[in-house]
Amino acid sequence: MTYSDFLEEINIRTKALFSEISAEYNFDNGPEFEIALCKFLRVILPTRYGICRGFVVSNDGTTAGDDIIIFDQERFPTLRLLQTIDFGQKQKIPIEAVYAYIEAKHTLCLEGSGGQSLEKSLSQIDAVKNVKRAEVPMTQITPQVAILSYQANRPPYWPDYRNPLYTAIISRNVRIKQNDPITDAATFLPILQSKCVEITQNQNGPDLIISGSDVISIPAVGTQVESPFFMPGVSNFAAVLTNERAFSAGLTNMLYAFDHITLGTIHWPAVIAYGLNLTLVGNPE
Repeated sequence: MTYSDFLEEINIRTKALFSEISAEYNFDNGPEFEIALCKFLRVILPTRYGICRGFVVSNDGTTAGDDIIIFDQERFPTLRLLQTIDFGQKQKIPIEAVYAYIEAKHTLCLEGSGGQSLEKSLSQIDAVKNVKRAEVPMTQITPQVAILSYQANRPPYWPDYRNPLYTAIISRNVRIKQNDPITDAATFLPILQSKCVEITQNQNGPDLIISGSDVISIPAVGTQVESPFFMPGVSNFAAVLTNERAFSAGLTNMLYAFDHITLGTIHWPAVIAYGLNLTLVGNPE
């Protein structure tokens, strides 16, 4: 029994939370499931992690995403500076502050390119991962302290920098095509497995897909789970049955990733200079 069967405890809590949330939301509209998932994550995740809906924003003003963002709320502000986090409102989060971006779909469509489709979700994740942020080198111990003579190397199935962006697609149900009925795991699993083969070829694939309560797709090296991060050319993306533990196993995989992420910093001098219409001398990155 690992840590008093941590996965089962999360699984029990997950079912209870979604039961409570279902009484409040009918999930007819896409934002309702996003808000419900934010409330679920707020109960499960430690308070250091901020949760909101909205967009990631880079130093040069590039924006991407439109779903759920998990960020470091202890060190970084939101850019809209709302008084409180209201899951119904959209926030803008500096890309430097982001641990994870989640595409939330109440019912994920495996085929097609509509708003609830796997293809659309992958496109959104690709756009978020293409938003520029400086990589934190392995020699960076704290935001102000680096040991340049320090030799640190991660295994080949881990990112070789400290602030990889974790991305996920989380759905409560699955259908094959847009107008098809919701289907069970045994029916859609072979199709999802073939989709995972395609995702493995992507440069900016997700790190996790939760497809209802029974199936998760995660990176693997051969047949082993060696890292929570998808590494192009190293790991393959694999869909597996979980016996109704998809949400608990997926969330644990996300926490595993967060435990190995050290975020960088906003370049505050550039913010000050821009606000005062000054020109910085040297490279602002």
